[in-house]
Amino acid sequence: MHDITIIQIILCTIVILSAAIIKGMTGFGFALLAVPFLSLLFPMQVLVPAMSLFNLITSIVILFKLQEKIKAYYFIPMFIASLGGIPLGVYALEYVSSDTLRLITGILVVLFSLKMLGKVKLAKRFKGLPIVFAGFISGILNSSISVGGPPLVIAMNRKGYQKNKFRGVFAWFSTFSAFFTTAAFVMKGMIESESINLALFCLPILFFGTHVGAKFSGKIDAEKFRKMVIGINIITGSIIVVSALIH
Repeated sequence: MHDITIIQIILCTIVILSAAIIKGMTGFGFALLAVPFLSLLFPMQVLVPAMSLFNLITSIVILFKLQEKIKAYYFIPMFIASLGGIPLGVYALEYVSSDTLRLITGILVVLFSLKMLGKVKLAKRFKGLPIVFAGFISGILNSSISVGGPPLVIAMNRKGYQKNKFRGVFAWFSTFSAFFTTAAFVMKGMIESESINLALFCLPILFFGTHVGAKFSGKIDAEKFRKMVIGINIITGSIIVVSALIH
């Protein structure tokens, strides 16, 4: 890794490994856990393109391990909607300062985590319709601060998706979304050498962590684990907000 210390490398390894294990177990949460910590080590303009590559890799790994077939009806509409949000997010990443993006990231992480901590009511209206608006918002957040999962998590929880269906839909959406987000960064020339170095450094950690997480996905108390992860998110999100304000 260029221009970072051994301590930073160790911290980066721990964060990426933990986040990959969590995504392997739950199907989501990689960026939500990793971005607040890693934004303390890297500028958002370096971190977000690298996180897009991370998300693509871990999502593909999960796809190969899925045991339930997912109908395209459940993820194609939300993916198409996300395509409208991706350019907006890329524009924000290009022209908004790193400190401002970190502040926005911290605030959204805390708000989404608090929302997810409570019980999400099942949707009574439009329950049978595909998820569209959350896909659009996810596209904006994925390409600007790399935290696009929470809107989809909330939307799928409201529809009452079961665990395997939840993981499958999320993995398919994340794969398509990360691919096109990365393509947008390439077209804009926004993937710097630091982003590539970070992605290459973390590649074996990503594969190992996601594989380990998938192995343990059926052996944990899902609700307790969910609350623990959300609690960590609230703490780290709060730290990011404070650090961004006093920077």
